[in-house]
Amino acid sequence: MNPVCDVADNYDQYFASQLYDQRYPRPNPSSFAIVAREIQEGRVRVLDFGCGNGRYAAPLLEQTNAMIVACDISREAIDELSVRCAKHVDTGRLRPVCGDLSVLTNTMGRGERFDLAILMFGVLGHIFSRALRQKTLAVIRGLLRPGGRIIVTVPNAARRFLKQQVVARRWVQEGNFEPGDILYERKADHVVVKMYYHLYNPEEFMLEFEQQGFRLIQVGAESFLPESGVVRSTTLHWLDRALAIIAPLRYAHGFLAVAEVAPDADQVARAPQIADPGLPG
Repeated sequence: MNPVCDVADNYDQYFASQLYDQRYPRPNPSSFAIVAREIQEGRVRVLDFGCGNGRYAAPLLEQTNAMIVACDISREAIDELSVRCAKHVDTGRLRPVCGDLSVLTNTMGRGERFDLAILMFGVLGHIFSRALRQKTLAVIRGLLRPGGRIIVTVPNAARRFLKQQVVARRWVQEGNFEPGDILYERKADHVVVKMYYHLYNPEEFMLEFEQQGFRLIQVGAESFLPESGVVRSTTLHWLDRALAIIAPLRYAHGFLAVAEVAPDADQVARAPQIADPGLPG
């Protein structure tokens, strides 16, 4: 038996309590610019996996010509997104899907493929376990057209939840957790939301892509300052961009990778470019 909490139930609480919106009222501007640029380059059929209540999907629908399938396991989040973007649901530009990857694949039309998949705000790290994270990347690769791209952000183990990592060592020793796994809490008034996370180092992050048939194009910092501050403060956003110019990647708060489906899914990808993902933008 492992100590992982019910992610869907806890995310329902996270969204219903408005705690999520308080922490993340908008997307990370630099990450958003990268996604928007990919769409502007012609990758308009987009899968937003772990979309939440539309932190990325909603502004992308307003600012680009994207056609988005937005998938999340939280019914609360999908209901909020459907109301928030009702006009785009009506026109067919947005297709909300409540469920996991198996539900998503069952809704896909024959031969339907995406140009771009995004897993933002650490979605991949909320998937337990490593085997399921690898399967998730493999299934999403299969949903992308040849040459399709994926953008993923994950938390940096060297910067995040250091106390929780110490606590989790016991679960690792007992065989219930894998190295890098933690549990943490978010609190607001009387609401306590328990969450699972897998924290990454850059080498592990890049290896997961290579092993699942992706060619890494770029790996850089999602942010250097805590993202909850970066998305709420313009000043902190620009300070974070300044840090991105001078700070080594190992000090990042989170990592961001852009990858594409490799011509041969079994080939070992070449070494990616290590760069600041926020430039330009």
